[in-house]
Amino acid sequence: MVREGPRRPGRRTRLSARRRTLLGAAVAAVAAPVLLLTAGPAYAADAPGPGADDRGGPTKAECRTTVAGSTVTARCYNAGPYTDAVQLHIECARWWDPDVDGMRMRLDPAESGEMTDRCWFEVAHAWITHEPIRDVPNG
Repeated sequence: MVREGPRRPGRRTRLSARRRTLLGAAVAAVAAPVLLLTAGPAYAADAPGPGADDRGGPTKAECRTTVAGSTVTARCYNAGPYTDAVQLHIECARWWDPDVDGMRMRLDPAESGEMTDRCWFEVAHAWITHEPIRDVPNG
């Protein structure tokens, strides 16, 4: 039997896999917000952003979703020159809880709207789909 003596200062010790995992998670938790704040936008400042057409205007409504318990609310605003049809989709966490595909809502230019739907219990994912509507003027 090999007997180890007391640890000497300066001697490297092995970290267990669990401690390495916890240490890595702690470093990631501290570094992630710093990296996100310093990263900036993913596109060039003079290039049009996501959802912009070649004339510089947005082509689809901007939507924000919030989850409160089992209820999802989506608020959308169409700042673009075109009409947009938005639809809320919810994937529920429980296998027996049916997923939700809400009704489409038509948003004309400079119009806002709100959609709300829910699962029975937990929400796994929620997202919005867009379908541009190109209206042809009469005449």
